[in-house]
This record gives sequence, structure tokens and C-alpha cells, in this order.
Amino acid sequence: MKKLLYIFATVCSLLFVSCEEDITLDFDKNIPRLVIEGNLFADESYYNKIHLSTTTDFYSGVFPTVNNAEVSIKDTDSNTVYQFASIGNGDFTNELFQPEIGGNYELTVVYNNETYTANSTLLASPEILNVDQKDDGGFGGDSYEIAFNFQDNANEENYYLVQMISPVDNYFGVTDDQFTNGNIMNDLYFFDKEDLKPGDALNHSLTSISKQYYQYLSKLLSIANESGNPFSSPMGTIKGNIVNQTNQSNFALGYFHIAKRNHYTYTVK
Repeated sequence: MKKLLYIFATVCSLLFVSCEEDITLDFDKNIPRLVIEGNLFADESYYNKIHLSTTTDFYSGVFPTVNNAEVSIKDTDSNTVYQFASIGNGDFTNELFQPEIGGNYELTVVYNNETYTANSTLLASPEILNVDQKDDGGFGGDSYEIAFNFQDNANEENYYLVQMISPVDNYFGVTDDQFTNGNIMNDLYFFDKEDLKPGDALNHSLTSISKQYYQYLSKLLSIANESGNPFSSPMGTIKGNIVNQTNQSNFALGYFHIAKRNHYTYTVK
């Protein structure tokens, strides 16, 4: 059930494009849509921000940023509202916002007199229990086989985002516990011994995500794997969980999701 993708430097832009149902879009560059990149990771200051931009000409690689919007996140359990201030380049942040596991949050963006909202719950993520390394992995027995093991919760359906940065490649993927509910699960990687050396560090992260976000990323990865570019088809895209409360036909692209990643660094033996 795992889908892996080699991630280039533009991985963040891939994550924040859109989701959920397939729709037809008009790519007229004179009709820009708001793009809300709202993927936040708790306790990681660099990711404690919302990024706003607009769509542009399909063949342009530059997305105009938006700085003249009102952005806030509401803790719907305590009714506390955190206003996010613009710091330029389309980024909005609030250093006082510290989401907690189990918390429920609502994003609100007001732009051009229209209000966009989305909701997210911060789920607890399992920790890596241990790492297994085999030096005779692969079909020819000449590869490193490295497995990051973790315990799945048997009392619920679980969906995971896995990321790994290595000297060889960077990996990004999603998986679920459909066939492994309640068991020890592993995130498995193979490396050619000519590329990976003893002493190299593998930086792994594991994140519990919602079913909706899992479906969103699965579709995005499927498009990217088929074409090498999730924007390759000008007649289709993937819609996210952002809702325009003022004018539903003028939907925004992007996704709002708050998560807590557990990190593990392994040194190759």
C-alpha cells in the first residue's frame, strides 16, 4: 500500500497544490485562484506558517505571492484565535501558536472580500522502535536493506506520511494499516552499496495523518509518478480541503493540515 516518490527541491510546492475530488479547471492566466499552503508541523518553527500565492500561466514556474490577506487559526476547543501576521513573500506566521496533540483547529483566510476555511485535528504519531539493517538485501543480495519499525495502534484505522532524507535520495510516501492493523509495521528502503556508505546518516520522519489527507497525497503522488509533474495535465487537478464560504465556485487550491512528526536519525553500519 506504500507509494514512494523521489522528491526534488520543489517538494513543498507539490504538497501544497490541492486535493480530494477531481475537477476541471480553466487555466486562463487571467483568472488566478488562491493557493493556500497550510501544512504545519508542531514544534518545528520553520513549518509554523501559512503560505499564500495565486495560480498563474500553466507554463510559468513562478507563483505570485499574496500578502494582503487576513489569516488566523482558531483552537476550536478553547475558542482561542491566533492572528497570523504577514512577514512578506506570501508567508504568515504567529510564534505564539503552539498546537497540541488531540487539538482541533480551524484555518480562516480572508482575501478579496471572500472567506476561506478548513479544519484539522493534530494526531499523535508513533515513534520508531528500532531499525533493522541487512547488508545482503535486494534481488541480487548486493544492496543495503534498512527498515524503520514502529507499532501500529490496533484500535483505529491509521494513515501515515513517511519521509526520509539520505545522501543518495530523498523519499516521500504514504501508507496505511489496512493489512497490518495492530502489528509492527516497517518503512523499508533499499540502497546500492556503491551509493550508500557506512557512517552515512539517514534522517527519517513518521507522521500520523487523517484519511482525507492520505487520499489527497495518494492522488498527488499518483499524478507525479505517472508524469513526473503533478501539473502535467492542463485539464485536471486535485482539490484540497479548503472551502470558500463566500463563493464556493471560486474555490482555493491547497490543503490545511497540522501534524506532529517523530524524527529518527540512523547511521549506516
